[in-house]
Amino acid sequence: MDAGLKIEAAAEEIAHAHDSVLEGLRRRSVTAEQVYKDWRVLRILWESCHKGSDAGLKIEAAAEEIAHDLNRISDGEEEDNEVPESQFLLQLARDCETKTKRLMAEVGEALDYLYSSCSTGGSTISSSLQSQLMPPATLGVSFWPRFVSHAQSNVLRIRQIVLDHLVHEHFGIRDQVFTFYNSLKSIKRYFGLLLIDPKFPYLGGAGAGATTDDAVPGIDASLGHVVSLVLRIANRCSDHWLDCKTGRIQVEKGELSKFMEDLHHEIHPRNPNFMRFHLNFLLALCCSNNNEDEKMDIVMQFCNYLFNSEHGDFRKEVSSLVTLFVDATTKLKNKDAVQSFFPEINAMLVEMASLFEANSRKGHKLNDSPQCSELLTRICLLRAELSLVVQIRNMSKISSNLSSSSSMLSDWKDIPRNLSIYSKNLPLEKIEDGETMLAFTESLFEEVESLHQSFRDKKITGPIVKNSLLLLFFKIVIFREELFLTELLLLKSDPTPMAGGKDRIVLHLQNLEYFSLILSDERMKNRKDVFRAFKPIEVFFRSLTIFNHSFLIAQDEMILSFSQLLDKMNQLMKAKCKEIIPQFPLFAFPRTFRLNLNFVDSLSRNLVELLKYDPVSIALVKHHIEEIQLHLQSLSSFLVDVSKLQIEEDRELKDIGNQIIHLAYKAEYVIDSIEVDAQWQDFFWLNDVLQELRVVNEKACGIQLTIGDAKVLDPENVTHVSRGTFPRDGTPAIDEIVVDLSNRENEILNQLTRGSSRLDIVFIAGMPGLGKTTLARKVYSSLKVMCHFHLRAWCSVSQEYEKRRLLLEILTGIHGLTEEIRQMRDEDLQDKLRELLKRNKYLVVMDDVWGIGVWNDLKNSFPDDGNGSRILFTSRLHRVALEIKPDSRPLSLSLFSHEESWQLLEKKVFKVECCPKELAAVGKEIARQCQGLPLAIVAVAGILKMTEKSRNSWKKIANSLSSQVLNGPEAQGQSVPELSYQYLPEYLKPCFLYMGVLGKDKDILVSKLIQLWLAEGLIPKTQTKSFEDLAEDFLMELIDASLVIISKRRSNGKVKACRLHSFMLDFCLSKAEEANFFQLVTRCDKPYAWFPSSDYSFEFDFYHLPPVSFASYRLAVSLKQNHFLGSRPSGLGTRSLVFFASTDSKTRRPYDISLILHNFKLLKVLDFECMDMASFPVEIGLLIHLRYLAVGGYVTSIPKSLGNLRKLETLIVKGLSGKIILPDTIWSLTSLRHLHVKIHVAFNLDDAVSENCSVLENLVSFSCLSLSCGEDAERMLKRFPNLCKLSGIFYESPDSSTNCNQFPRLKCLTHLESLKIFYYGSPLNNGEFILPLNLKKLTLSNFRLPWSHISTIGRLPNLEVLKLLSGAFEGMIWDVEEEFQNLKFLSLDNLNIVQWNASCDDFPKLERLVLQNCKDLEEIPSDFVDILSLQLIEVNWCGRSVEGSALNISKETGEVKVVIKSSYWRS
Repeated sequence: MDAGLKIEAAAEEIAHAHDSVLEGLRRRSVTAEQVYKDWRVLRILWESCHKGSDAGLKIEAAAEEIAHDLNRISDGEEEDNEVPESQFLLQLARDCETKTKRLMAEVGEALDYLYSSCSTGGSTISSSLQSQLMPPATLGVSFWPRFVSHAQSNVLRIRQIVLDHLVHEHFGIRDQVFTFYNSLKSIKRYFGLLLIDPKFPYLGGAGAGATTDDAVPGIDASLGHVVSLVLRIANRCSDHWLDCKTGRIQVEKGELSKFMEDLHHEIHPRNPNFMRFHLNFLLALCCSNNNEDEKMDIVMQFCNYLFNSEHGDFRKEVSSLVTLFVDATTKLKNKDAVQSFFPEINAMLVEMASLFEANSRKGHKLNDSPQCSELLTRICLLRAELSLVVQIRNMSKISSNLSSSSSMLSDWKDIPRNLSIYSKNLPLEKIEDGETMLAFTESLFEEVESLHQSFRDKKITGPIVKNSLLLLFFKIVIFREELFLTELLLLKSDPTPMAGGKDRIVLHLQNLEYFSLILSDERMKNRKDVFRAFKPIEVFFRSLTIFNHSFLIAQDEMILSFSQLLDKMNQLMKAKCKEIIPQFPLFAFPRTFRLNLNFVDSLSRNLVELLKYDPVSIALVKHHIEEIQLHLQSLSSFLVDVSKLQIEEDRELKDIGNQIIHLAYKAEYVIDSIEVDAQWQDFFWLNDVLQELRVVNEKACGIQLTIGDAKVLDPENVTHVSRGTFPRDGTPAIDEIVVDLSNRENEILNQLTRGSSRLDIVFIAGMPGLGKTTLARKVYSSLKVMCHFHLRAWCSVSQEYEKRRLLLEILTGIHGLTEEIRQMRDEDLQDKLRELLKRNKYLVVMDDVWGIGVWNDLKNSFPDDGNGSRILFTSRLHRVALEIKPDSRPLSLSLFSHEESWQLLEKKVFKVECCPKELAAVGKEIARQCQGLPLAIVAVAGILKMTEKSRNSWKKIANSLSSQVLNGPEAQGQSVPELSYQYLPEYLKPCFLYMGVLGKDKDILVSKLIQLWLAEGLIPKTQTKSFEDLAEDFLMELIDASLVIISKRRSNGKVKACRLHSFMLDFCLSKAEEANFFQLVTRCDKPYAWFPSSDYSFEFDFYHLPPVSFASYRLAVSLKQNHFLGSRPSGLGTRSLVFFASTDSKTRRPYDISLILHNFKLLKVLDFECMDMASFPVEIGLLIHLRYLAVGGYVTSIPKSLGNLRKLETLIVKGLSGKIILPDTIWSLTSLRHLHVKIHVAFNLDDAVSENCSVLENLVSFSCLSLSCGEDAERMLKRFPNLCKLSGIFYESPDSSTNCNQFPRLKCLTHLESLKIFYYGSPLNNGEFILPLNLKKLTLSNFRLPWSHISTIGRLPNLEVLKLLSGAFEGMIWDVEEEFQNLKFLSLDNLNIVQWNASCDDFPKLERLVLQNCKDLEEIPSDFVDILSLQLIEVNWCGRSVEGSALNISKETGEVKVVIKSSYWRS
């Protein structure tokens, strides 16, 4: 050890000797001086390092070589010593410089490696490299200024180059040199102050290199990095000087200026790398110091260096940010979250340094710069963000100390105040952004304070606070990102590189808005993985915002890399979304594109309307919806083309078609959900749907379809059967399937009207499709049966029946369904039925009976009074007849022969004409293949009527039947509906399947069916016909195809009600289930099968069962009201809810359906007509997609929220009593087409007659409107200019003036075809009826006008139906004076008329006459026998003389049918 010290001492003596010699030599020449300086820097390094180490020895050897060469010059050993700056000297300087530079490069490389290793968390360095390092902590205090002074002197060499070579052009570069020189001076002063300050712990060696965090470089490494940097600058200056001296480079102003700029950039704070070093050095100092005051001093020293001791808001804000960052880094255990701020803080400081330099160059104060204020606002936001991170990380510490939460806000409170100050100095174009930022920060601060207060009050837990703060943190991140990207979009940069970037920015901004919605979801506060889920996205966000602070420096160069970063960001967001976003619900959307062709087109049209309406709710996705609409419009055309092809074997086309339909349903669900109540996942789902639509549309566009001669029926150009005439058979109630069962009909008639006077049971049995129901209907509706029985009733039983429903059906036929009857219990219903049937001869038909149970349930309701009453059963099971009546001989219908089959087929297809000869053979083959089953024959006839009447077309049908021949006629009959369905036009298939929703065991009202078809979007829009007319045409097509049976006709001959044959209904239900078209829910389905069947057995606790959730698109529910509501049902994707509750008895209390409205928010159809609602819930306004709404119950008023339903087309309200006032918001329902309110409805006239009220232009039918006569009524009715059907109550005007109490002038209703008016009050002042000339149907009640006033009605040129009811006119004599030229139906009901004087010329086109309760009328005018068009006379409860006159007319004509219902008992 002593020897080493002696050697070291000797070396120092030699060095001192060299120093004294060389000191004199360096003054001889500039070049010699440069060589001397190289020797000096090596000596400084040698003195500062471990002299005995490898590094020290290398330095010493290099210094010795340089000193030796210089001594040679000093001793005069060189030949050219007379010239101090000879070539030899320059070469010597080059050699010395090379040796110095190589050695310095090695040292610098080792120091840089140490710094970078610490910066990236490296913990080890190889021993060989470690031996080269010189820990700067052991440097003498005098080393730093001497070392940096050496670098400064090298910089001044550049000044000499300027003076020597540039002469007059040197001023600008000279300023650059001095600026660079001063920067080195600032660095020397900054580090020098820290090195000499005794407060700081890194002098003296012990623990000098320590740091508290591997991620933060130590002091040794940081100082070493500065040494390396200064060495590099010195070397480059020396190199450049020597290159210029030796002529290796030409001195040019531009190149020299760039050289200086590059060098200066190395050590300027605007250099991100150099600023990164400063931050690391700052952290190293603070991590080694636990004294808070000293940490503050360190930060102050840094700010002094950064801003050259200038003061202002910028210094205060930067100091606060850096202090907060340093404090968080040194105190928090988990530093990852804090360290993620490092790059952005670095970028902000770089931008601030750049602004400071730019303003200093111009002689401006940084504090006065608007750009500085803008940057300060961003720093405030970053501080807020960092403060939240600190609060989040500290939450675990304060769980046991509630008061500590208040202290966490200390770093936050001045932020809103400072923002308010900085916002006032922003550039004009940024003031609005500043206000937005201030408002955002203030609201955020209030929310944070509220969270902490709630935590202190123990209202919420620590984890909830932590998650809530996390979500607020991410909100700030997103808010800052949005501000930056929005600003970026406004840049007027070169469009070529920016174009693609802007598209990506727009997309990214949309994604940010979606993420904001995620963060607003209350459910996120309870997630355990919030930080893990969002952290990677936050890191990318921070990477993007870093661009904001350096973008102004090099915009064009950064755009491409920025776009790439955005792409990566969007990819990451997409990947993270898959982790965060719930999976799209597994809804049972309707399948098969052929069933949904019109749906895609309808959805496309609906989206056009939505975009036109443009609600605020879709603002975020408006562009998405626009693109989706265009895709759907294109794909709709593609589907229509595909539907023209036979593609059963083309798997690709079928798959694409089905994929399009599925995506259309998904798009509808998501868009409608966003419009109702947007959840954050909806926006991501919509984006996914759009991406999928783009792909499938591209596929579709790439497919070449060869349509050829394929034909598709256009729903606008189809041919239709007549809709407005009576059948000549005179049976208005039913349109029979024409089956010749005359022999069997007579047999059944004999059993019903002859035989025992005791109550008897008659049976018709046979397999499905033989015509059992048809035969029963013919007999039931025959004149002989109507005349024979006092009372008749029909009920459809089916395999699953409910006793209550059957009782109500029978009572409906016997007495009519009153509210009193509907509210009765089952036992009371049986007693009521028995009471009504007593002493009357009655016929009850029970159709489609499957077992003896129904007879056991109902037989006590049928009294046997020995008057010849009968019960008629139809059943497909012979054993049922034997079980009910063991000695019975049921009438068994047999299969048709081949000849009978052909006759029926020919009659159905060609009616009264004969089959062409060329079709006869193939037609007989088709009839034979039906195997004698009448239903199959009729169904096939429907197919033949829809197809071209050519031999080839018929042959194809024959081949189809042949390929489906099964064992036996019953099996064949089951295959025929499938064939009929296949031959239906595509637009009719969904209409047919929808009838299964309504056709369960009952007639279907046509008006309701059509309104539902419209609401469901099953009727396409055409230019030539209204929706209703086209829907009626569709129905007639289905009837003409023998798929639908007419069960009731209207007075004008149109179809009032229809039904499906049980065979067709079964097929319809099966097909609908297969295609997910709708779901039928009955008491046989879980969990309803477990519910009690009796209403009063016990109070069933529904709440012990879980709520019922439905995934189906459409629901048809047939349950008890309390069962359905008690199951707490929900259906997120359910669009139609049709409820049947006809089996309920009187409810103990009305029901609240609010839960339904909350749980089925996307409904388009809600049919609760038979639900006993307690009131009309205000929540109805939630269902903004409703197109059809029917409700019933104890409704006395309609809430204003109804006005939210702008898409509503049909509104039906069936109150139990009284008048309902419509809210003024009804005028907002501009899509409304049908408005029907029972008992009657009125407007608030103060609102209604206001000039500001809208006009309901689309309203075509309205009942039951209550209006006072006179001008008020006229003003009101003008608001329905396109009304076609009106039913209402006109009451006496409270104003007694002549103009008020008169029949309203209705000529303004030019489209009105049907009018039904009941008048209440004293007789009108003026009995004149001012009616529109287009009127076809008129019903009047209670006007009590003299018969002379009817002449106005007779002059109506288009009137076809006239009903005069309940005192419409008064007077014992009606002398008909005016011809009713086009009247086809006339009904007189409950009038006091005695004598009716008319001729056949007065009613030349009359087809049907109904007289009811006209007990004083003497007779029907005898001249009516000459009315050639007369088909039917009905006489109900009139005098015997009227009955006799009707029978006389029938007898004389031999064609007119007479139906009599009499109150006189028959024996």
